[in-house]
Amino acid sequence: MSGEDLFGQAFMDFHKGRRFKLRLERDDGYVDEQDLSLYFKDFDEFPDVERKALRHARGRVLDIGVGAGRVALHLQRQGMRVLGIDISDKALEVSRRRGVRELAKMSACDLRLRRDSFDTALAFCNNFGLCGNMDGVREMMERLHRIIRDDGVFLAESIHPTRTDNPRHLSYHRLNIERGRPPGQATLRELYRGKRGEWWDLLMVTPLEMRRLCTSTGWSIDRTYRGTPAYVYVLRKD
Repeated sequence: MSGEDLFGQAFMDFHKGRRFKLRLERDDGYVDEQDLSLYFKDFDEFPDVERKALRHARGRVLDIGVGAGRVALHLQRQGMRVLGIDISDKALEVSRRRGVRELAKMSACDLRLRRDSFDTALAFCNNFGLCGNMDGVREMMERLHRIIRDDGVFLAESIHPTRTDNPRHLSYHRLNIERGRPPGQATLRELYRGKRGEWWDLLMVTPLEMRRLCTSTGWSIDRTYRGTPAYVYVLRKD
């Protein structure tokens, strides 16, 4: 992400009632506008797949990519103790102002937490793919395997990248395959208030890719909640 923290600035502006457009540009020129209100919704407005998956959350919870705090706030209200992590200082400040009690600046790709210290981890809104590529996501899953207790769960959300008929996306998938990348690996940057962020990668996985990642990291898929186009996987340790 940009040193200017454009995602975090967008959260802060929205929280203060200032409405500006946040866009994500892909490296093939495709631009998608982000609906910032999604990061501030209450539980009854969450996607159906997330509401169903959250029934499996319990105990001490790690919220990976806490953003504006929507999931952490809901789980706190349910009596759970939640640690929200993010690399954005401004996102952490928005979450703090909205009432999230425990926050830490930490990357999903460098989880430094005690072994067996959480019962639940979750990565919603494509945060499962924040480490950018298969190797990065695999390492994150290996670290989570040590951090989550044996009877715990990891709730992982991803968009099914190839379930689309959009010709721009299909062309991008072919380009990725030609350059030796998974079809759902996207190189992106933020466009916000006349500024451009630095390029970064996000990985979206197919169900087959998720199964392969689980096999190599000691997880198994206990349940899958299918939406359009997002999936939430309930993962348990083997």
